[in-house]
Amino acid sequence: MNRKTRKFPIVLACIILISVIYGAISIGKSISIRNQKLEIIERNNKMISELNNDIENLNSEIENAYSSDFIEKVAREDLGMVKPREIIYVDKNMEKDSDKISNKDF
Repeated sequence: MNRKTRKFPIVLACIILISVIYGAISIGKSISIRNQKLEIIERNNKMISELNNDIENLNSEIENAYSSDFIEKVAREDLGMVKPREIIYVDKNMEKDSDKISNKDF
């Protein structure tokens, strides 16, 4: 009978130890998963704020789309148009400097 009482606490201690180890591993995994989800949420919130800024910018462009200033800006920058009798001056040094900068990127 003495032997039976000794085995019972050892078996019980092993079961408790295994349970504690399993619980610690489970908690560690759940914390890791939680941290990953928080990082994803943070990235998504940042992306949402950037997209909201883009939406605001596009809405302001839409509101200004029919103004003469916007039309002139698009005509000059995107289409390369100039006003009648307007003289365009090109600084050759600026072109060389911009070529040097763009070549450094490659």
